[in-house]
Amino acid sequence: MTAVTAPQRELIDDCVHCGFCLPHCPTYQNWGEEMDSPRGRIDLMRGLRTGQMQMTPTVAAHFDRCLGCMACVTACPSGVRYDVLIEETRAYVERKYRRGFWDRLHRSMIFQIFPYPGRLRAMAAFLLLYVWTGIRWLVRHSGLLKLFPPRMRQLEALQPVVRSGRSGSQSPWSRDACSGSSIRG
Repeated sequence: MTAVTAPQRELIDDCVHCGFCLPHCPTYQNWGEEMDSPRGRIDLMRGLRTGQMQMTPTVAAHFDRCLGCMACVTACPSGVRYDVLIEETRAYVERKYRRGFWDRLHRSMIFQIFPYPGRLRAMAAFLLLYVWTGIRWLVRHSGLLKLFPPRMRQLEALQPVVRSGRSGSQSPWSRDACSGSSIRG
């Protein structure tokens, strides 16, 4: 098994900090935080590589926030291989940073459900039952939601509005509402 190290210095040094990536990075656009941009993350990678920086929850969070959209790769005039850099860095983070229990559980759930359309459809069915049986209303109005971990509260809040098909409104899980086969497969 190969040891996981910080990203290669040669790839890190390809970045000339021109800033062409900044307007293309959604996390930088939303938060305006330099460390949440490709350029900022490359600086963090350099710090980890040289030993000037240690892996901390804050550093790990900056790498976790990258959506992996790779819009920065096509915008970069220097040809920085950010895709390779962020992949190597994420492996390094997973090896060097011990996440808390709820964070590990949350990440495990995402990686065990979202890449698999069948599992995602099953989860969608459970969410529909959660709404249609009135359990969602009960959870939200009884104060029970306050007992959930913060990430679970955020996920619960992201659920779309689901209306009964009898009223003529369309379910958000139907093929037309999802613009294709994202839920139906």
